[in-house]
Amino acid sequence: MSEGRVPGPARCSSRGRLLALVEVTAVEACFLVAAWLLQAAHPGAWGWHSKALMIVLGLMGILAHGRPWEYGLRPKSLRFSLRWSAYVAAPFAVAFLAPLLVASATGRPLPRPVELARSLLWYFVFVGFAEELFFRGYVQSRLNEAFTRRYWKFLWVEFEWTQGTMITAILFFGLPHLLTGINPFTGSYSIGPLAVFITAMAIFMGLVFGVIREKTGCVIVPTVLHGSIDFTVFTLGRAVGLAASNIAAAAALFTFFAILFEKLLKEPIPTPPHSPTPE
Repeated sequence: MSEGRVPGPARCSSRGRLLALVEVTAVEACFLVAAWLLQAAHPGAWGWHSKALMIVLGLMGILAHGRPWEYGLRPKSLRFSLRWSAYVAAPFAVAFLAPLLVASATGRPLPRPVELARSLLWYFVFVGFAEELFFRGYVQSRLNEAFTRRYWKFLWVEFEWTQGTMITAILFFGLPHLLTGINPFTGSYSIGPLAVFITAMAIFMGLVFGVIREKTGCVIVPTVLHGSIDFTVFTLGRAVGLAASNIAAAAALFTFFAILFEKLLKEPIPTPPHSPTPE
């Protein structure tokens, strides 16, 4: 992975980098403690409450810096982001529907429409959007202001991206997945092999989400990809089993990386004529 530095005044001082790290660490720590407390007090609904809190904290962090258009809330091109969201969702839609058709043909019960609607809301809004708004909208944008070193390739694709994206994916998005089995307020302390595997996958996908956010300028496409993965794995898993749903999600991800990923990063984003620069 080749890399470079941003020359001159665009580089941030060591103090600026430290302040950025302290800020996002404090905000994420506040979320983590609040989520633990919610899990202890409301074990049945804590997930909904904690993700709503994540959305609020993400928006507060974004608005506090006064440049929401630079923090993932405004795409470089809305048409580009919506079109690529549809492309990204397509292989997951096929991977989701095909096993359901087989299950229906063999007489297995299918999810009810209400269950599907609830799952769509949960995985695309309270998981996908909440996490992408917080991590790729707020945390990544804030760290990219301070950690400005540039990398010129991601995986096999020639694409310029920023060090703050890597720090976000590893330290603030990926590694905290190790804490999913820990809650000091309920006395839970468990880190098993599955948690380690999920953490490794979260680091990798966090990098993918972050690079796509840098490409598109907003969290729309990362939200769709994030939600599609989780929706396919867990909603389909309740109908046909987690083994089958993980295979389906893996097939969709393979299709995404084999056919779509490089095209997404390489396709030029049209610039609207006479678009004013926000001040």
